Amino acid sequence: MIILSNFMSIKAVVMAGGKGTRLRPITYSIPKPVVPIAGKPCMLYLLDSYYNAGIKDVIITTGYKFSSLITSIIENRHNDQAILFSVEKEPAGTAGSVKMVSNFIDDTLIVGSGDILSDFNISDIINFHKKNKAMVTIVLTEVEDPRQFGIVEMENNRIVRFLEKPDRDQTFSHIASTGIYVIEPEILDYITTMPYDFAKDLFPELMKRNIDIYGYMGKGVWLDTGRPNDLITANQIMVEKYGKLSDGDLIKGKNIILDMAGIHNTGIEKCYIGRNIKAGDNVHIKDSALYDNENIGNNVEITNSLLMDNVTVRENTKIRNSVIMRNCVIGENSEIVDSIIAPDMDLRGKSRIYNVSLASKVIEDEM
Repeated sequence: MIILSNFMSIKAVVMAGGKGTRLRPITYSIPKPVVPIAGKPCMLYLLDSYYNAGIKDVIITTGYKFSSLITSIIENRHNDQAILFSVEKEPAGTAGSVKMVSNFIDDTLIVGSGDILSDFNISDIINFHKKNKAMVTIVLTEVEDPRQFGIVEMENNRIVRFLEKPDRDQTFSHIASTGIYVIEPEILDYITTMPYDFAKDLFPELMKRNIDIYGYMGKGVWLDTGRPNDLITANQIMVEKYGKLSDGDLIKGKNIILDMAGIHNTGIEKCYIGRNIKAGDNVHIKDSALYDNENIGNNVEITNSLLMDNVTVRENTKIRNSVIMRNCVIGENSEIVDSIIAPDMDLRGKSRIYNVSLASKVIEDEM
């Protein structure tokens, strides 16, 4: 049995070039990989899982809004984690983006998607790959609806059938690819054109050539954060995993609370609460994430929602199942349900917003 505690020679690649179109209007102003989840950018969970396995050399391939992505990662990374950024002028595809940095790769590499929440035990994954002397290992998980993923059929840990994004009548499995792969560098030689995709192009080609692809069922948190409701769920999952359990009159369940100074009389249950939050009387927050510098008036209810930095919510307002982006003001006596409010919006009092996405402007792509 192979037991490895530190993979010093292994490099990690994080694919972070997508536009996150399903998350618009959120991703008009922020790249999907750095959307905050329980206090840190989504991609940081993947970077942390690499770091915890001893992998400190990381290459991040990016394109859309690369400047803000690079800034966010540099500000939040571990100081001794070396990161190289590769900026694509034109989309190269998932496999193509890795091929572009192949000159920096001379040993086993692990590839992951920066816009998906993953918090796996990377050491176990690489140990499995090494033990089986695999050329390619795909990390797998079970999903309810496989139509947005690549699904597999396995025999003795080997993948014998693979289909990307099947129609309903094509579905033969609920075991899906997580977008995390362990690959030996010689596999990159099969990537000969651009753009080139792992799931659509490379894996089918390897199977035609009878090159074994192994499958490993991942252990840990994994969630495709492709839709606004998924972001809310992601915050809840990570609060449940990393939160501190409370059983008081006002603070209940698991929570991550960074600053209590302004919320002494606030009911909080299963939430992430950032810094410099000011809340009035009779405020109830449940299953939600509130980031820094929020100002919450009296008699406010916030349930199953996400409020980014610098949001003001005036008195007698209810917010449910919604995402409120930074620098918004929600007027008094308002109700927001199943909606997304884009940055810098000022909603007048008595607003009724149901099942809509409000965007004040479209910010052009940064390329």
